Amino acid sequence: MRTPSLFALIALAALLPGAALAKVDPRMSSVDPVVFGDTGDTRAFRVQLRGVDNAPSAGIVTLDFSGSPVRLEATQEAGTTVNCAAHTLSRPAGAFGQPDYGRAEFHPRFGGGCPGADVVVLGDGLVLAHVPARSTDLDGIGGTDLHDLALFSGAFLREAAGHPEMDFDGSGGTLGLGDLVLLGRAFLAGSGGSYCP
Repeated sequence: MRTPSLFALIALAALLPGAALAKVDPRMSSVDPVVFGDTGDTRAFRVQLRGVDNAPSAGIVTLDFSGSPVRLEATQEAGTTVNCAAHTLSRPAGAFGQPDYGRAEFHPRFGGGCPGADVVVLGDGLVLAHVPARSTDLDGIGGTDLHDLALFSGAFLREAAGHPEMDFDGSGGTLGLGDLVLLGRAFLAGSGGSYCP
């Protein structure tokens, strides 16, 4: 009598979807620590999907900005889908046999930012990480402009420490020339597209 019930349990477990049976494993996957956004597509945000066996895994990577004040641009790079209503960006990870197998690389366009880890990174619907967002469009109003340069200059001249939202080079330290160079590059590139409503 026990043998049929054991087989029934094994068969049932094989049919049930769930995190234990998912092909993407958050413990094995890797995510860049900060998502940077600008209008020039110069900063990459990388996510490597991996399965429980630590092998690359194909899937859809989603950046969920709904818990942040970030303003997404309505037009993103080719291959990235923007959902203005849900406040998300999605992109497929590389397919099997491709050099980028399991890897999704975003060049997100957005304004504003969040110093806390308010952006949720998902791999096939599973939460992989929570990361902060930074953009050279500090005020989130129409691209990197003179107002953003003035905000940065004021912080740089008064107190270079304590402004993680302006650490564009990802150094983790005080504001420096690397941050100014990235802000200047975005300023010279001009404003991007229009933001989602």
